[in-house]
Amino acid sequence: MPYETNPYKTLVSLWFIICVQNSANDCPPMNEIRGIYQTAIHPGQINIWYEPLTRAGRKHSSPPDSTGMSDEHGPVPEQFKDNRHKGRISPVALKKIQKAVNYMVWMVPRRKYFTTADGRAGNYFLSFITLTLSSDQIHSDYEIKQHCLEPFLNEMRKRWKISNYIWRAEKQANGNLHFHIVSDRFIWWSDLRNSWNFYQEKLGYISRYRDSQKAWHAGGFKIRESLEARWSRPNQIKAYKSGQLNDWNSPNSTDVHSLKTVNSVRSYICKYITKSEDRQNISGRLWSCSSELSNIPGSREYADGYISDELDRLQKPGICSVYKGDYYTVIFFTRKILQDNLCYNIIASLDKYLLEHFPDYHSVDLWPLDLAA
Repeated sequence: MPYETNPYKTLVSLWFIICVQNSANDCPPMNEIRGIYQTAIHPGQINIWYEPLTRAGRKHSSPPDSTGMSDEHGPVPEQFKDNRHKGRISPVALKKIQKAVNYMVWMVPRRKYFTTADGRAGNYFLSFITLTLSSDQIHSDYEIKQHCLEPFLNEMRKRWKISNYIWRAEKQANGNLHFHIVSDRFIWWSDLRNSWNFYQEKLGYISRYRDSQKAWHAGGFKIRESLEARWSRPNQIKAYKSGQLNDWNSPNSTDVHSLKTVNSVRSYICKYITKSEDRQNISGRLWSCSSELSNIPGSREYADGYISDELDRLQKPGICSVYKGDYYTVIFFTRKILQDNLCYNIIASLDKYLLEHFPDYHSVDLWPLDLAA
């Protein structure tokens, strides 16, 4: 009969040996070991907290009454009394957006794209896309999202293989709903415009744009003086000639540009996507992201062994920004800081998590050094 080990007996034996080697004052009794330190490793951030091995039972709490009071826990928090966003990004949503942006920035190194027209090449990082309605909005925000935005996002996923993205809805000064999208792949501008205009026309926005332009320019070119301060006369003439060529069926309803020239991509995206203005009165969701970027737990590790040594190095003065609360610690880092401080176990843990949860992710080691910097 083969020899079988009992893990519990092995653990007790090891504990006994350790206690024999140390004095009774230095070695705490077994019943005082009540928890362990856990870590959640995210791109640019490590969260450390103490997790008890056993949790005390939780008493059942009575629901609040009509006055908004709970017998056991006092007043109901304000965010639960009225959960409408009122056009503003909540602090909780802001943290989710920042985490999603951190993941996108970490996973998408600068790489080359090739145009479908003439094969010209250029470097890009993340793409920032804006989608606007081509005529006055006459449908509800819900209808615009259901019949225009959602089908467009489906095409992004299927046609251009975009798996990671964040979108944000906003109101323009004229009251029209428009959308900003951050994606991890490049889309050629003409393909982008044709696709969005196709879904706009499902609700008739291209036809109404064409009718309004033909009516305005019925007697030939007519300048829009109210727009001349930000839309010069030569540019208006150029737009008129372009519209004449395609019978006003291809309005300039989209904009796409790379974020390669933005110094701080994280700050730029978060500031742009999370800004709130008084005119925001949007029905339904203000923002969302791809399923892979939603509710990301991060790579979980116990804070012991080699990981513990690396965490100690990162928390030395002058290495990282560290925030310490009563019950948790947060370490903020860059890829270079991890490499300079030989935190290979943290890098390996994060890379393994990304490879398992994001199918399109390529470890930085697989990219040329100049692109991975």
